[in-house]
Amino acid sequence: MTKHIKSQQGNTIIVVLILLLLVTIIGTLAIRQSLVSLNIATNGQVQQLLFENSDTALFRVEDPTQVETQLAANGMFAYFDSDDNKNDELVFCYKGENTKFFNLHQASVISPDGTLTKNGSTGYCKSTWFATGRSAILSQVYLSLITTTSQPLANLTIGTSAGSSNNVPNTTKRIAVTVISVLPSFSAASSTNIENCFKKNKDDIGACFSALNIPYNIQRADYTVGTSQTLKTS
Repeated sequence: MTKHIKSQQGNTIIVVLILLLLVTIIGTLAIRQSLVSLNIATNGQVQQLLFENSDTALFRVEDPTQVETQLAANGMFAYFDSDDNKNDELVFCYKGENTKFFNLHQASVISPDGTLTKNGSTGYCKSTWFATGRSAILSQVYLSLITTTSQPLANLTIGTSAGSSNNVPNTTKRIAVTVISVLPSFSAASSTNIENCFKKNKDDIGACFSALNIPYNIQRADYTVGTSQTLKTS
């Protein structure tokens, strides 16, 4: 009788252990699934936030009240009027709604050979120059001249004559505007590493932040600008 009771107790312990193991496995899988879902939601929210911030910077470029100013001699579009600047990348940090969107004295230039000193270094974003009041996102804007076109006479204003000496055509230019927004708080990268990435050209900056595991979003819009105070998205 005693042996039978001990046998039942042993079987009960085995069953309990198996049940505990199953509960543990199920609980672990549920937690893991929850974490995956949370990561997916968080990544989606981060990308949406970065996208909206880049979009905001592009909207500032398109602001009709600012186009005339940016076509002036010290404006960001006028920078490319000089043949000496046509292959440069004009760079500045977007610091949000409460600061002047563009100032040539607070912009920098990346030359075709990669040098960064043509217009000083004040345009490259610092790790504390946030674009939003949340002090979370950093955004940098790049402007470059589009020098290739597949359309003949694409840089001449409609309604002008290219062959008449009495009617000098109003030439237009096509400008590419690229905005990168990053969220450095999701990474352990140092301020130095972040600021060094912001000194990369528009084609290399994404890879730099990716190597630091910093979430980023890049958007580009092409514009046609001319002698009249107009701006057209291409």
